Amino acid sequence: MNSPTEIRCEEKSRGGMCYEVILAEPSADKPTPTTTSPRPKSMTAEEITQKLLQAEERRKSMEASRLASVGERLTRLEEASRKREETNAAFIAATQTALEDKLDTTSSNREAYLNGLRAKISDHLNNVESVRKQLDAQTDELRQTIEDKLRSAEENRNENMGKMLEKLKDHEEYAQKVRLGHEEAIRQLEERIQAKLEIAEANRETEIMKKLETLREHDRRAELVRANKERLMAAEKHETASSG
Repeated sequence: MNSPTEIRCEEKSRGGMCYEVILAEPSADKPTPTTTSPRPKSMTAEEITQKLLQAEERRKSMEASRLASVGERLTRLEEASRKREETNAAFIAATQTALEDKLDTTSSNREAYLNGLRAKISDHLNNVESVRKQLDAQTDELRQTIEDKLRSAEENRNENMGKMLEKLKDHEEYAQKVRLGHEEAIRQLEERIQAKLEIAEANRETEIMKKLETLREHDRRAELVRANKERLMAAEKHETASSG
């Protein structure tokens, strides 16, 4: 009597099937039933091999599909990373251009400011020179008046001369005070101009340092994004290697 054959099937991995064939021992002491139920159709070795080959094909197909999906994900990640790098490069270039433009503008404004201050100093010096000329003219006029009065009043010459000389002395002292006052004003103006120039230079250097710090911070963030991308790609490769 032929031994009954039992075939069990279970899924061992994604896309693959495992078949277990169990051959039962013949049982001589069991009574032969009067009516026999139809036995399950036994599978031949060729059929089992065919099913195993089909299961292997399905497994390979699913594995290829999964690898294609992983490859597509990696492609999307690489594309996203490339776009981020392009965006970062564009941002850095735009920031550098804006910084250079701002520095050029600051330099132009500083030059215009210095030109304005030079013009003011020139006008002030011209005014001082004009006042000096007026004082010199007044001194000459006063001297001429003194000489005229001395000639017209010989009898009071000594007294009048003393008074006029005193007035001339007072006038010269006043002119000297005015001249010294203008020189002091010029000196103070030059000190204020120098202080403003130093403040403007310090502010310019501070602005440059802020912009450079912004660029360095942006580079650090870009490096962090690049490191995260590399870790993700390494994890995906490790997962693919483990699944294979």
